Amino acid sequence: MKMENYQLAIDEVILYDGETTSSNYKGRLKVTLTSQRIIIEKENMFTKKATELLDEIPISTIKVYNEAPQVKRKGHEVDIQTESKNLKIEFFSSIESGKFENKIVDLMTGTTAGVRTSNKVKGALDVVDDTLGLNTRETVKGILENGVKGTLINGIKHKK
Repeated sequence: MKMENYQLAIDEVILYDGETTSSNYKGRLKVTLTSQRIIIEKENMFTKKATELLDEIPISTIKVYNEAPQVKRKGHEVDIQTESKNLKIEFFSSIESGKFENKIVDLMTGTTAGVRTSNKVKGALDVVDDTLGLNTRETVKGILENGVKGTLINGIKHKK
């Protein structure tokens, strides 16, 4: 698919498209996130239809530390650390900055925000179980099935 200033690869899809500004570039910008890169274009001030390609950032150049892509959101701003530069993109709402950040992290980790949150909770429960020698999941299940009184009478589930 040919866009105005760039060609999408056969296996490349658009994940996000929006308007932004950036301290790295002047003026109002169009940012497009694809499955392979971030494309930054500048709108022509006089004719909104014409745009100029400013930058293409391959997703593979975004830094990763402790399995976490270095894409950080603070309110309307998203900071991206790449191998060649640090990029700050400013959105017009925190909802849009959140969508953009989540799409990049989903793409780079191969998971969704829900799965990542679930994995964090599971990891925290595993730490509690290992530290206290309890089976937290079975204890919570017992409370839901038997109530607090029944669980105390039947006993808290310990790890086997």
